[in-house]
This record gives sequence, C-alpha cells and structure tokens, in this order.
Amino acid sequence: MNRTKIAAAALLLSTASPTLAQAPGEASAVPDRSCLYECLIGHVRAHMAALEARDPAALPLAPGVMFTENNVVLPVGAGLWRTVVDVDDNGLAVADETTGHAAWFGSVRENDHAAFYAVRIHVEGGRIDEIESVVHRRTSLPAPFGDWQNMEHFAEFYEVLPEEERRPRERMLAIADAYFDTVELNDGQVFAPFTEDCSRLENGITTTAPVPGQQQSAANIASGCREQFELGLYRINKRVRRTLPLVDEQRGVVVASGFFDHANEWDRYLLTNGREMMTALKWPNSITLIEAFRIRNAAIQRVEAVFTYVPYFMHNPFWSEAEPMPRFFVDPLDCTTACLDNLARSVASAMPGNRWEDVYWAPRVGYSENSVGIRVGESIWRGITAVDASPLVIADANTGKAVWIGRIEEHGQPAWAAFTVAADGQAVGSVDALIRRSNYGPPFAEPTAAPQFAVLPESARTPRAAMVAVAERFMEALGSRATAAPDIFANDCQWLVNGQGVSGCAAAFGSPPLQRIEAVRDREVLAVDEARGLVALRFFEDIPTTDGTGYPLTYQVVEVSRIENGRITRLEAFTSELPYGMRPR
Repeated sequence: MNRTKIAAAALLLSTASPTLAQAPGEASAVPDRSCLYECLIGHVRAHMAALEARDPAALPLAPGVMFTENNVVLPVGAGLWRTVVDVDDNGLAVADETTGHAAWFGSVRENDHAAFYAVRIHVEGGRIDEIESVVHRRTSLPAPFGDWQNMEHFAEFYEVLPEEERRPRERMLAIADAYFDTVELNDGQVFAPFTEDCSRLENGITTTAPVPGQQQSAANIASGCREQFELGLYRINKRVRRTLPLVDEQRGVVVASGFFDHANEWDRYLLTNGREMMTALKWPNSITLIEAFRIRNAAIQRVEAVFTYVPYFMHNPFWSEAEPMPRFFVDPLDCTTACLDNLARSVASAMPGNRWEDVYWAPRVGYSENSVGIRVGESIWRGITAVDASPLVIADANTGKAVWIGRIEEHGQPAWAAFTVAADGQAVGSVDALIRRSNYGPPFAEPTAAPQFAVLPESARTPRAAMVAVAERFMEALGSRATAAPDIFANDCQWLVNGQGVSGCAAAFGSPPLQRIEAVRDREVLAVDEARGLVALRFFEDIPTTDGTGYPLTYQVVEVSRIENGRITRLEAFTSELPYGMRPR
C-alpha cells in the first residue's frame, strides 16, 4: 500500500465510530452490576404482584420487552394476565446476578381454577426486557397436577452453600446439562451425578417418592432420581432441547427452559429390568418447561419444574425463530384439480410405514403439524398405522391447494386429520397437517368415515365468487360475536365439530361458545368445489376466556361449508387446540 493510501486509511479509522469488542450476545464487556441478587429477586416478585393485580404498567418494562406464554409471543397483559385472580405468596424465587436473570415457581388461580406457573425474567439497565412464562392448567391430558394449597418448595434453593460445597458456573452448567443428557433417550445410562436424597417436584407433585393411589406413577415404580433413570422410565424422550440461562454459584442453583419431545414412535417399551411399559399418549407431543436444579458437592440434590403440553416440536421464540411456510405462484395449468387431488392422496397414503420418499416433493418444501414446522418423516409419519380409504378431498387449481379430510390411526387410536397440500408446479410444495385427537375432549366423535358430499344438480349450484362471498360472511359473523345469524343458512343447516353434531347453524349464534371468540384471524379460502358446493376454509379462533370460564386458548380450524342455492346447508369443522395467540406458519 502506498503512502497516500496509508494516510487515507488512517484518516478513515480516526473519523469512524469506535468499534466495540465484547463477548457475542453481550452488550458490554463490563457486566451490568446495577441489579444484584436481592434486586433481581425484588423484580421477579414485583412481576408476580403486577400479574396478580393484572397491571403490567406497574412494572419497569423495557420499550422492546418480549413476553411469551407457553412459547407464544403476546403483548404483556394478554393471556393469563387477563384471567388471573390470585398468586401464591410463598413462590420459589431464584436469581443470577451475573447475567441478570431471575425466575419464580409456584401456582396461580385463574377463573377460580388453579394452575402451576413458572416465569423467567431478564433485567437490564433496571428494566425487564424478557418475560418467559409456562402455565400448566388441568386438562384431560395425563400430566402431574399436585395439591397447590399444600405444596412446599425445597428450602435448599435459598441456602448459601459453604465454599467447599460450591462448584464453578461452568461445572454447574455441565451437571445440569448431563441431567438432560440422561433423560434424553433414557435407556438406563446415567450421565449426571445425584445425591442419595435427591428429590424432584413437578407441577406440585413429588415424582421421586411414592404417592398413595398412583400405582402407575414413576415414583411408585422406582423411588429416587438415579433409580428411575437407571430403569429407563423416560425412554419416550426422543429429544431434549434446552437452554440454561440462570446460574447462582453461591446457592448451587441452575435454571433451564426447554422442551421434551415425545416422539411416541412406539406405544410400548421395556424397562431395563424387563418390565413392559405403555405410553400414556399414542401420538407425538412435546412438553415445554422451566426447571430449577440445586447442586451440592457437584451432585444434583433438588429439582423443581413446571411443564405443560404444547404441539410437537414447538419452538421457543427466545432462542429459535420459526420459518414461514413457503408460498408458490399459482397457475391452474401447472397442477390441475386432478393433479392436486392426486398429490393430497399421495401424501396421506405415504404416511403409514413412513414412506415419505414415495411422494413427489418440490425442491423446497414446507411442512407443519398443528402450526409447528418440522421435518417430513418425523412426528405422525412414524406413528400413523392407517389412513382413511375414502377421504373427503377438495382440490382447487385456482388456489393451487387440496384439502384431505378423514380418519387416521396412530398405534390403533383413531383421530381426525385435515391435510392442506399446496403444489409447486406438479410437485408437493407444502403440507399443513391439522390433527384432532379424542384426548382433548368434546366436541369429538370417534371417526369412522370421512364426511361425504354428492355432486349437486346444476340448478342447486352457486357460482364460485358467490360461494366465497358466503364463506366470508360466515367468518365475519363468527369473529364479530354476532348474536343473530347472518342470512346465509338454510333452515335445516347443521354444524358438526370434529364429527360431533353441536347445533343448528343459525341457532349457534348468540350461544356462549361463539360469544367467547375474541377474534377470527389469519383467514384463508383453501379450496372451492362448485360441483359439490364445497368451500374449505382455514382460520384461527382466539378464546381469551375473560368471561370467567376455562383458560385462554386458540383453535386452528379447517372448516368445510356445503352451499346449495346460495345458502349453507352444512358445516363440518375440525379443530386443533393450541396455546393462546399462536400464529400460523
């Protein structure tokens, strides 16, 4: 480089903004020490007080604060904030003054029902910029649910350890990580060290000591942390995805958040002692958790966790970002109605036996189940044993999509499925799978056959544009909490949800179930079939339950309207329960 260039470079360096160098992900090379242990504990307890008062304005929130409830990003003040009526006054609070994280474990009451609750917050510059919460409500799904009124937290989490019983942050993280390595694909090999008196509290229940009347619980099969893992009780944990944001060396505390992915690729398995076990659920599912470990003398002594079910392979927005479903240019000449019909049938028929390679896939493919993106060949592909031989298929070359609706079996257990298949040229570009199992309760009728609709006579058919307009009026009325039905229903129109008849179409408007719907959003017309008078819709219903009943949730819905002479004569809806506020991919 000549002298002129050297001088120019020096001038550029002298006038440019100074470059900061610090550890990746950290704002400064000097840690923020303005809020230490007691300050952080105060912030997380202030959060609980504000939650109980339903007053997020009482908190020092950063302008861009990120709040999640069961891994769904919401505005602070939504979800549990609108339904909570009481908060424990003895919740367990822990903190990490090095990284500015704090966490709280306990229970809350919403709409007069108890729920177990854990939250992690992050404080920077005196303001809360992250709130990650897990809420476990009592549902029909099998999960521990303890006596919240008599729940006692482990006192050891507050005790400062003698110097000789402490371990450096890095070792504590390795020990907690080894716990998750042990429970992942649990086959009897134990990677983590445990004390002889190790105890675990999950959703208010001690799961390492026998519980009277619960003979099938893990604690009644084997007592103790190590003993359960040596038996391989938790073999269904195909994957444990986690992060470990909080460490307190003085008190020996590590807090993690993450997911246990239960693939349930088989419905029975053997323990290391030869005993056969059966899975509680026959389908893929995940639990999301916030979990605390107390480590003493380099061994895990106490564990406390709050966890709840979420759709399989759900993502945590704090450390993974879901990609949107790919969209394709639609040309009816690329893939005709017959082509789309064939693609949808080929996807469904390839699922038993996990023959995904038999499908003609596009170069770039999107795949989701109950609004969570995952790889083709995982999840239901490994558990479906049969699919409907006579499904309802609605294909539409104008939208480039086909909807397959019918009965599936997962290890012999029947369920409803609605697969929306989009074409990329003449190949499958994306699949959006909605699965509805009986375990979520009514409305649900065990599927025996897919709904069928005959071709209408020419005189009873409605032009495509008019059919779409009728469908749009239906969705508008559904989302507006209309107390009177729009003039689009035939007098004998019936509404079925997950195969169960629930009401006359017009009579449903003004009823409590429809009045609870806060919003009908992300609406999409998937496919129209003029010959059979069918319109297939996809939308999401947000139900905040601010009327004092139930708990906040969202339904993903695939709904088929049968339209004859311009009026809806039948509605067939298929719903999947999701965490409140969840968005489509």
